[in-house]
This record gives sequence, structure tokens and C-alpha cells, in this order.
Amino acid sequence: MASLIQVPDEAVNQQLSPVELLKKEARSGIPGVAISTVFHAVVLLVMALFVVRIDLDTEGPLTFGWDVEVEKEEVKPTAMAPVKIQSVQLTPRPAPRPVETTEPKVDAKPKIARPVKPAEVAESLALRTPKRTMGKVGGTGTKNSVEQAIKSGLEWLKRQQKTGGNWQLHTGYPDAGYSVLRTDTGATSLALLAFLGDGHTQNDGDYQDTVRNGLKWLRGIQKPDGDYHDHTELGRQTAFYSHSQATIAICEAYALTGDQELAASAERAIQFLLNSQHPTEGGWRYQPQERDSMGDLSVTGWGLMALNTARMAGIEVPPEAFGRVSNFLDQVATRDGALYRYLPSDPTGKASRAMTACGLLGRQWLGWSKDDPAMTEGVDWLLRPEFAPQWEDGKRNVYEWYYVAQTLHNLGGDRFKGWFGTVQNLIVEHQQRRGSRKAPDDVAGSWSPVEPSGSLDEYANKAGRLYMTAMCLLVLETPVRHAPIYPEPKSESGQPKPEL
Repeated sequence: MASLIQVPDEAVNQQLSPVELLKKEARSGIPGVAISTVFHAVVLLVMALFVVRIDLDTEGPLTFGWDVEVEKEEVKPTAMAPVKIQSVQLTPRPAPRPVETTEPKVDAKPKIARPVKPAEVAESLALRTPKRTMGKVGGTGTKNSVEQAIKSGLEWLKRQQKTGGNWQLHTGYPDAGYSVLRTDTGATSLALLAFLGDGHTQNDGDYQDTVRNGLKWLRGIQKPDGDYHDHTELGRQTAFYSHSQATIAICEAYALTGDQELAASAERAIQFLLNSQHPTEGGWRYQPQERDSMGDLSVTGWGLMALNTARMAGIEVPPEAFGRVSNFLDQVATRDGALYRYLPSDPTGKASRAMTACGLLGRQWLGWSKDDPAMTEGVDWLLRPEFAPQWEDGKRNVYEWYYVAQTLHNLGGDRFKGWFGTVQNLIVEHQQRRGSRKAPDDVAGSWSPVEPSGSLDEYANKAGRLYMTAMCLLVLETPVRHAPIYPEPKSESGQPKPEL
């Protein structure tokens, strides 16, 4: 402190203590008093600055490590009190209904007012029989080329079945799926859906043992609460895809055969699905939904199909479950229900073709009219020339085609025949007809997920060859898997005529 004061005899004063210096100043009279006054003023000023600096520094930790410039004006205590932890969560949960400023208000909050009246399902599976002939649609290829492609694909699937009756996505053949997507339930369900889609059941057709063993495996891994997923961890990406697909397979087999051994399993599976549905928003995702969670359209599409397949099997589904699904579709819709997004929180401009087809198909099953303006607008968008199906790197999307095929098939007519004929031709042409028929190099009859690598939305490069093969078969089987939702001309037998 003393070094801050300038005195005439600096050399002498530097040897004196502060007390001795004050005494000397007092003896010197008025000049000393003046100097003393200045000295104490300086000391008080320095101490005041020191105190203020300490008070400011104590507020530093409240920034949580962020490099924030602190304003030099007075900081009010109430400004630092409300710390919003939600804004820095590692996995933030977006608001369910964001208001988009870049789109018209009608898109931010769609005005969708349609009655929910689930489609009739009494004849939905009437076209499935192994004795019918599958022909080409749209006049492309030869009449038996599709039938042969389906048979070769089913033969490949049969060779991949494990001794326990299950199938696997992640191993056993070239270009298998990623291990993080490992789910034998999903693989088994997709394979069974391909056999059932061609009319083969545990009691009829060319693959009775194959189907029976697969159904037995699914029933064997079902949990007491009805869940078919072959993992116990909550939140796995495959969980509700797999459960819904397994539920569809069990319900289809039950509906086609009346096999009472499947009845209890099917009922528990549907109850688990209902218990897991979002209580108000109506969707499903990777784990049972709660009020503060959010579903996605991709998983919800499979869940809705499971509920409708249960109805085909004579299992009663509460009407409110369909009402909640309709509510969810409202949340992911844009253009008053013409286009659809993956998540309710996605921007309204983020509609995709796969999710639009999924959303429109859902609306068909929930009772929308064939001529609904939004249905017409959405289908027109899907059929734009620039969206024409292609088997090229980054463009092929069999997952998208799966939904578009069903949506157009329900509507029928030349537009379906033209689009589906192109897709059939692409799938049949790119089936691997040659190659090994023995594990682990077995490829003959399957479809490659990586030659070429398809769209990112297709997911084939991650889910692997069995997924790709099953999805190609399901697309090829579209004309007979379900009778069109909207009335079609009857054949002489009184049954709906397939669009062949």
C-alpha cells in the first residue's frame, strides 16, 4: 500500500512502517494531515473495488461453463434464478405441434375433419390361395415371370430358416444386416408375411412346415404381456416394428386357417399394442408411449395394419384406438392431409414419398373416401414423373414402393397398372437368379441390398439381404395380399377380382 504514496524523502520513508509514517506526518502539522487524508481515501477506494470484484466473481459458476459475456450493468438476482434444464437435454423432446412460419397456417395446424370409419375387412384375405396364378400387371414381361420370381424368393427364404423355426437379419448369408438391428422376431415375421402373402399357411400350400415352425417360434418367444420382441431392453429401434409385424403374421395365419392354437397369442399381442399406444396422440414408436412421448409414422403404419389384421381374424378392436391413430395422422399431415411427415415435430415441408404413401394408406383403412380431395392431391404428388421408380444408386426405395403399391392398388385403375407394372419389372429383372444355394454364400433367388445401394430411407443396406428379399416379395404379392379397400367388380364366383 505504501508504494502507492509519493513523499519527498522517498529513501527515508521506505524504511518506516505505516504507523511510524503516520506519526511523522502528525508532527509535521497541516501538510501531514492532508497527506494522511489522501492516503486513507486511497486505501478505502482500493478496498471498495476489491469487494465489488469479489461479488461479481461469485456469479461466475451460474453460467454452467458457457462462455457468455456478462453485461456491466447491475445484475438482478431474479434474472439468474429460472435455469431451464430442458433446453440443454442430451435428447431433447420437440414440441408435438410446432408452428411453422415458412408455411401457410393451414399446414402448421391442418384442418382435417373426416369421420373415422375403419374399412370393411370381411373379404380382405379372400384372394389368397396357392392355386391362383399371379400374372404381370401393366403388360410388362411374361405372364409367369412374377410367379417364378416369387417362388425363387420363397425358396431362398426357406433355406435361411434356422432349425428352431426362426430367421435372422444379421447373419447366415452375404450382405446381412447390421448387428445393431439384430432382431430374430423381425426377420421371422417378415419371412412369414412373404409366405402368407402368397397363400401358403401352416395347413395349406407348398411350405406348410416352414410356416408352422415359424409361427411356433413366435409364440414361444412371446412375453406374458403379449410382446413378441426378442429383446428385453426398452427403446430398441426394432421393438415395435417387430412386434407389429409378428402380430400381423399371427393374425393373418389365424384368419386364413381358424387355427385356435393362435387365438390366445393373437389376442395378447393386440392387447399389448393397445396398451402401448400413445393415450391421446395415438402413435407408436420404439417403446410404450406415455403422455410426454411422441410416435413416428413409420412404426405407427405397421401398428395400424396390425389392428386391422386383428379385425380380419375376428378380434375386436376398440373404436377409440382407430380414433387415436387418426389423431396422430393429423399431427404428421400437411396440405390438409395430402402429404405426410415422419414426426409431428418435422417441418411441414419435410414430407416424404414413403411417409405420404404410408399416411394415405392409413387414411384408406380409416375410412377416407376414394375421391377425397386430399387423397387425390397426395396420389398425384406420388405419381409425378420425377418420382418414377428407378433401380439406381441412391434412388431405389423398396420400402416406399411397399406403401405406394398398396395405396394405388386400393384405388385401382390404369394409374395403378402403369406404375405397378414398372415396379414389377424392375424387381423381377434384378433378382439374383444365379449363384450359390449353400450357406454362407447363398444368394440365388434373393435380392441384393447393396447392388446398387438404395435410398437412405429404404434402409436395405442396414437391414440386409433378408429384409430386402422379403420386402421385394411383399411388393410383388400386392395384388393378392389384400383385396382392394374400395368396391371392385365381382367375378363369377362372387369374389373380388384381383387387379391382374
